[in-house]
Amino acid sequence: MPNKSLRKQLKPLIRKTQPYTKRIAHKGIWVEPELLVEIEYRAKSAEGEVRHPFFKGIREDL
Repeated sequence: MPNKSLRKQLKPLIRKTQPYTKRIAHKGIWVEPELLVEIEYRAKSAEGEVRHPFFKGIREDL
């Protein structure tokens, strides 16, 4: 999926606040969870955190 198409789908979902009660120092753009995407990851850390995630695309099957 081209970047412009993904951006067009995400733009109306932008939210002003983080969805977490505990603030995350990561500076980014937060969106409402309306789309289902496929993510691939290479490994998990010892704490169970996903490492090296890759965006594969938006799922259209739902």
